[in-house]
Amino acid sequence: MKKIILPVIYFLISVSIHAQDWKDFPVPVSAGIGMEWELQNSSDDFNDVADPTSKSEEFSEKWTDFYHNAWTGPGLTIWDRGHSFVNDGNLQIIVNRAGTNKINTGCITSKQRVKYPVYIEARARIMNAVLANAVWLLSPDDTQEIDILEAYGSSYSENAQKDQTWFAERIHVSHHVFIRQPFQDYQPKDAGSWYYDGTLWRNDYHTYGVYWIDPWNLEYYIDGKLIRKVSGKEIIDPLNYTNGTGLSKEMDIIINVEDQNWRSDQGITPTDKELENKGDHTFKVDWIRVYKPVKSTVTSSKEKQKEVLFFPNPTTDSLSIRTEKELKQVEIFNLNGQKIKMFNSSNLSAKLNVSDLKNGLYLLKVSFVDQTEAFHKFSIQR
Repeated sequence: MKKIILPVIYFLISVSIHAQDWKDFPVPVSAGIGMEWELQNSSDDFNDVADPTSKSEEFSEKWTDFYHNAWTGPGLTIWDRGHSFVNDGNLQIIVNRAGTNKINTGCITSKQRVKYPVYIEARARIMNAVLANAVWLLSPDDTQEIDILEAYGSSYSENAQKDQTWFAERIHVSHHVFIRQPFQDYQPKDAGSWYYDGTLWRNDYHTYGVYWIDPWNLEYYIDGKLIRKVSGKEIIDPLNYTNGTGLSKEMDIIINVEDQNWRSDQGITPTDKELENKGDHTFKVDWIRVYKPVKSTVTSSKEKQKEVLFFPNPTTDSLSIRTEKELKQVEIFNLNGQKIKMFNSSNLSAKLNVSDLKNGLYLLKVSFVDQTEAFHKFSIQR
């Protein structure tokens, strides 16, 4: 596998990606100043083969092919080990109904738990079905939960004769905190917990991620775009179910399909005829990756800061660059990691127009044709 270092901002903030499947998907959030993302062993590209009834050694090292306790599922759901397998570069979870009104489907649970700060992202294609497709985190005692992806792909319920387009066009991104006895459940009910941009999610693969920053801060990403921020006690745990700790517990990663009772109670469950279409009732996950932020250890010659002459600094309207090596590209970032200007050059020098930038501190990233890079700070003062 190939290691790729993707510079983000401020000297050598970078991300190391080790697996072929996700090499073209940069982590969409910075690990922080002087930090880089470290890929965790709980990541999986699902490139092995794991049969439904005889899981491979590679699979079994990372996953249990069931829920994290003996519960068999909500509502009409029956989780069964024979309904999850790995083939064609995907984890696949299938569905059928075996002579009852119950839905037989699959669930897998990670053998390694995760805890903040951590970025978790899956690339998945949801079913064209009224069932829930889910990638989520849950504490072992079932009291704290983070939902990375919860989606219902079908636009119509044949059984209930109900239009389901509203759900088919939305992804549920939320969290729960629970008290088990007597049972109490809090989750945000604001409109932002249902993400909508007009996409029919069942039609293609998409990436779904969460940055679990700390007990009181979550960021959700879809296709590399920040789509939701959740911060503070007033939305994380306003009823104090966690006794002031927030989302603080280690959690298992769970990937599954469910026939949830809040939908099946309305008759929103697949018909036998619908279930005959196996393609519409297969949840596919291409990969899942897990990153922890660690102190940057980048030291190779390609990654060291290179000497570049640039002037004046501070500047007002223009910035000149001189170097002994042939330039390829110059990029300017603000201190939030956002790229705000880009210049291409094939010379040993460049003069950049920065008259439209506001006063403040910026990062200059200089790329050379020999694939080396240099990073420098400069400021605008008028």
